[in-house]
Amino acid sequence: MHQSQSRRAFLGHSVRLGGSALAAGPLVAGGALGWADAAPARRMARPTSGDAALKELLAGNRRFVRGKLEHPGRDSVRRVEIAEGQKPFAIVLGCADSRVPPEVVFDEGLGDLFVVRVAGNTASEPVVVGSIEYSATTFGSVLLMVLGHDDCGAVKAAVDVVTKGATLPGEIPGVVEPIVPAVEEAQNASPADLLDQAIKANITRTATQLKSADSLLTDLVTSGKLKVVGGEYKLKTGKVEMVVQ
Repeated sequence: MHQSQSRRAFLGHSVRLGGSALAAGPLVAGGALGWADAAPARRMARPTSGDAALKELLAGNRRFVRGKLEHPGRDSVRRVEIAEGQKPFAIVLGCADSRVPPEVVFDEGLGDLFVVRVAGNTASEPVVVGSIEYSATTFGSVLLMVLGHDDCGAVKAAVDVVTKGATLPGEIPGVVEPIVPAVEEAQNASPADLLDQAIKANITRTATQLKSADSLLTDLVTSGKLKVVGGEYKLKTGKVEMVVQ
């Protein structure tokens, strides 16, 4: 009985408002039940410099930390818009850790970021460097961020290899080997700080490697067309703290 009365009340309300209300009815109902998409956030112009791109990412991260996400460019309009081509303004070389998805962490949308992820956020493999080069040279991305995070399992494994002589199964040594020099570099730190210092050293080494390596990125960096930075994501707060600027 209650459902029938509610339905009659809704229909009566629609009739009183006229045809426009009937046309909007499904959207109203869908919105009330959470079916309809939220209105897409206003998109800003694509950043054209590394500094502007970094400012955009950090602004999005602040929204993420505060829980004030705008979810820009994730609607059907944007999906259709980029179907014929992409022009990501930033490249993120991040760790494969499931807790650090760059598009969410920086509150960006479809087509905004060219994301390359590998455990330990290293760039020792040609396929990783080549992927980064592809976005920088083909799409004109103006920023490259190496994004590590605290409590990184890959760096932990490298610490165990260096300090305990640990051996790792399968192909995991291939993941850890590029991180070992960062651990060795950080060994002057106290045992309590070794992991954190090794994580920062790994971010710095990777960013430096990508800036100075004899690759397609070198000319872009030298000419100021590509800015390379490094950040560390904090798992508990969600904040990205800059390590290399």
